[in-house]
Amino acid sequence: MRVVEQVAECLIRSWRTGERQSHQGLVLSNEAQAYAVQHHVAQALGWFADGPARAWKLGGAPSTFISAAGVPSAAIHLSGWQASPDCCYAFGIECELLVRLGCDLDEHTDLATAYSAVDAWLPGIELCDSRWLHAEQASALLCLADQQLNRALIMGPPSVLECQPDWSKQTAEVRVNGVQQVRKTGSHPFTQPLNSLPWLARHAKAQGNPLRAGDIVATGSWTGIYWAPAGARVDVEFANFGQVTLHT
Repeated sequence: MRVVEQVAECLIRSWRTGERQSHQGLVLSNEAQAYAVQHHVAQALGWFADGPARAWKLGGAPSTFISAAGVPSAAIHLSGWQASPDCCYAFGIECELLVRLGCDLDEHTDLATAYSAVDAWLPGIELCDSRWLHAEQASALLCLADQQLNRALIMGPPSVLECQPDWSKQTAEVRVNGVQQVRKTGSHPFTQPLNSLPWLARHAKAQGNPLRAGDIVATGSWTGIYWAPAGARVDVEFANFGQVTLHT
């Protein structure tokens, strides 16, 4: 497990010093090691000292693997949040639909149960960044160990679905200072935004922190990562779900 400790030490140093770290020579063998790093980092930085994670980032794609990271409460913000100058090395914007759970979920959760458990849907921005130097060269497991690149979640106003939409027609748009930069339709990597939620219910239970009523889950990016400039207004809009704003 020495490599787990080495990777964790690098990431902890980055969070504390604000300097990206080299990943040269660091090789994780499996997802279990990556999640062990997440645990070490969170414990060292006291992210969940007052209680376990109540928000989650879901990621991955069918061509790779499903991934997750617990999000500290200090990294969750309402629409209109102004990021501080030292918040990020770079501002990676992902368009995400967030869900708030209305009941607990366990390892027996299926897709129908997942949909019925949703109390509210919220347009969201996941602010992404990496603590690795030359992050584009870091392995998928090192990115997973690095909170799957999560830096913050920004939430728009909640809404309730009367019926499930046609996800193949769902649009997501990124605007920077009012100018459209990205617009995609039917582009969720798992087709439906909750297709990975049963997996997360099993993963969270295995991690000793089962999903509970009130938890927030970011369900995956509809647009990939768009790198926004500093000093900009970033708006993300989902048709039928509304808009959310971040100031970089």
